[in-house]
Amino acid sequence: MKPEKSCADALIFDVDGVLLDVRNSFPEVIRMSVLDGWEQLCGGIADAPGYTAEHERILKQHGAFNDDYDIVWVLLAIASATGETALSKAFPSPECLAEEVKKLDGDLAAWVASSYGNKTPREEIREMCAKRYFSEMYKLEKPMLRCHWRELPLPAAVYTGRNGAEWELARKALGWEDFPEMLVIHSDSGIKKPSPEGLRLLCERLGASFPIFLGDTRSDMIAAQAFGQCRFVAIGDLLPDAALIFETPEKALETLLDFKIAEVKQ
Repeated sequence: MKPEKSCADALIFDVDGVLLDVRNSFPEVIRMSVLDGWEQLCGGIADAPGYTAEHERILKQHGAFNDDYDIVWVLLAIASATGETALSKAFPSPECLAEEVKKLDGDLAAWVASSYGNKTPREEIREMCAKRYFSEMYKLEKPMLRCHWRELPLPAAVYTGRNGAEWELARKALGWEDFPEMLVIHSDSGIKKPSPEGLRLLCERLGASFPIFLGDTRSDMIAAQAFGQCRFVAIGDLLPDAALIFETPEKALETLLDFKIAEVKQ
């Protein structure tokens, strides 16, 4: 059944996996940082691949793992707690990881400390991830929405887990350098998903009462549900239980708003 046309009055976008295809950047940052962190910060031997697409799927379907750098920290904390030196023995299988994260209900840092101790240096791990991302990986990201924000059929805003510097790279990749800063909530704003506060504040700034919120992870979906005054649209395949799922944001906008991206003439 084709979804009914929307009566929404604004669009709010997540960035990673929605506005930008980041499959070649952040997952690779996580994978390589797990290997480097295990050897350089945990004193182990990286004799196994470590992070896989299945680990990614499990974590992104949980509301607490919106921050990719903290994913590295959590995985290394779990591995370090085993007391093993070889990553092949210490790193959790996807099945074990799924069981572990079921126990997480509340503050991430408190859960890590109580479950695995404080052996893994969170800030050093985050710095390692950031260095890798900013040095090369961001260059591999590609727009998933091929139009300028002013061409969109409704007023637009952005609610992202990126920090300010990462958002600057995203807006350049999108060609949205002139996007109004007041219509962006990122982690440096002091509001992080899955909090619904970012949606509330952006609606206030847009003068909107019922936006479409396009996201791709559980933290996006939880924020939308907690906010309650929006239509959540899942992009990609990480949220099979979402009411509305589209492969790309362009297909979502075409279906829900009859908005078709104009073909660029060669």
